[in-house]
Amino acid sequence: MMKTLIQASTLNALMLGNFDKTVSVRDFLRHADTGIGTYAGLDGEAIFEDGIAYKATADGKIVVMKPEDGVAFGTVMAFDENAPEVELKDISDIEALKQALAPYVSGNRNIFYMIKASGVFKTMHTRSCFASEKPYPTLSEVAKNQREFHFENTRGNVIAVWCPQYVNGINLPGWHFHYLSSDKTQGGHILGLSAEHLHMKINRIERFDLTLPQNPEFAQRDLCEDLSAKTAAVEGVKSKRGSAIAALR
Repeated sequence: MMKTLIQASTLNALMLGNFDKTVSVRDFLRHADTGIGTYAGLDGEAIFEDGIAYKATADGKIVVMKPEDGVAFGTVMAFDENAPEVELKDISDIEALKQALAPYVSGNRNIFYMIKASGVFKTMHTRSCFASEKPYPTLSEVAKNQREFHFENTRGNVIAVWCPQYVNGINLPGWHFHYLSSDKTQGGHILGLSAEHLHMKINRIERFDLTLPQNPEFAQRDLCEDLSAKTAAVEGVKSKRGSAIAALR
């Protein structure tokens, strides 16, 4: 049976500042239980795990969202936990993780994939953003004031989506990683990590279901612009507010 990736809004719309609610948490998870994204107003980083919507806030907290709360952008699926589990070793950084995952997507780079990778992370570097208010800035402007967090010896799950190159602008080609600790106290969009051993499950996804925003601003957006360079800059921008340091012993 084919699996479906369910997406709310497009990456280019988000990049251009379309942060309004696209769909409610309740409707987004109606046929899904696992995924990543962000909430209305670009309020924090979204991690959907076991059918529960979590928000990693810019002040370092993890909050459970309500069914009526809004999702601005995200991707979710009904994750098959019966997928074979494989072990990934010697993950020195996020590029090493991408290299370890490469064989699992090389057979068909024209479909989507989602992974759950669990274990103890020697280091975990995440980020989140404060909520924005209208008139919304662009995502590039918001990212200049992001908060970054560094954790050590933290146990949890990486949830990540891999998208093919041809959906550039609709989503982010390649891997997009989010993290949620097992005790639900740490999380966010992943900027860096390291781990000795990870247990990973991967789902192949052959169907794509896209819900587009219905707010008036979306109708006026020029979504044809190639924002790849700006997106890359957002992925690598450094926080002006400094980093928050936390450690689990």
